[in-house]
Amino acid sequence: MDAVAGSNGRAFILGRGTIRGSRRRDSVGLVGVESPSSPLPQVSNLCESAWEEVGILDQLVIYPMKSARGIPVASATARRHGLARDHIQDRSFMVVRENGSFVSGRHAGSLMTVSVTLEAHDQLVLHAQDGSEMQVDLRGVMRKPAIVEARMWGKDVKGIDCGDEVAEWLTRVLFDGETRVRLIYKGDLMEDRPANPPQYFTFPQFQETDRMYYADTCAYLVATASSLQDLNARLQGPVPMSCFRPNLVILCDTPFDEDDWAFLKIGEVVMRRLKPCERCIQTTVNINTGLRHPAGEPITTLKTYRIPKEPERLAKLWKNKPIFGVNMAIESTGELHTGDIVYVARISAHSWFRST
Repeated sequence: MDAVAGSNGRAFILGRGTIRGSRRRDSVGLVGVESPSSPLPQVSNLCESAWEEVGILDQLVIYPMKSARGIPVASATARRHGLARDHIQDRSFMVVRENGSFVSGRHAGSLMTVSVTLEAHDQLVLHAQDGSEMQVDLRGVMRKPAIVEARMWGKDVKGIDCGDEVAEWLTRVLFDGETRVRLIYKGDLMEDRPANPPQYFTFPQFQETDRMYYADTCAYLVATASSLQDLNARLQGPVPMSCFRPNLVILCDTPFDEDDWAFLKIGEVVMRRLKPCERCIQTTVNINTGLRHPAGEPITTLKTYRIPKEPERLAKLWKNKPIFGVNMAIESTGELHTGDIVYVARISAHSWFRST
């Protein structure tokens, strides 16, 4: 059996109990990618024996500002719109240009170097790599809210403008003053924003009740430490998990075992698989420098073995978008703690989850 080091430095022996043996997933067949006529997955269809122990919850990360650095936490609440810890909520702030288009790490790598802290319930503090910082009084922002109309992936979103001072600071930090931007806060304007399924392919696991704030696709991204370990063994220089920005990192024994997860259960929390997570150039940005990797890693290596082989149409659409991690939505909310045991229900074990 192998040992994998967790985020706290401890080594966990893999292959214990009902955890599956090592099955390397070099060829990506997307089980669970269904046709429009297939029945939607229902967690109520599962009996208790369907749940298989696969490992433990190793990391929880909340990203308060879209594309900025995450905040690791030891415990969090899994809510409908994403992870939360006290007053910290996932993807509740976002940078936008003055024309309303959103800004991410794909557009401004330096955004990924910005650290975020929330002090008390009403003080947002941003920290730049040059040592400067900016404080935003959210109480003052909410006293006379100025609503900003913005666009994400062709769809309208809204936010409350966080003021001129932080706008000037971000304009300098992100674009050296050349592109003017604003910072917006969700307030109570984004409670009804639905998840955003791709328009080019049908993933019927998405449901109309799925919600998120300023995330691209859905409220949760789950990844496994063994998948990163497998990837790093193929790279000349290892990359950290922060390249992929998951909310939950699971410590399990099988690289890319998440390809076969239909549902995930941790304590009272149950999550439903929506789709595999196709990766883009943002993963090539170094969060310490804001610069892209000169050889396009880790995307370049992922393309050699993590492009889907089927369905054929999706394989063509994602020919330059390798898979790492799985997008998920909430079925049952609750509390999460690092060290919790993780159970899954497998796609391969439930014919009603399949397209054939």
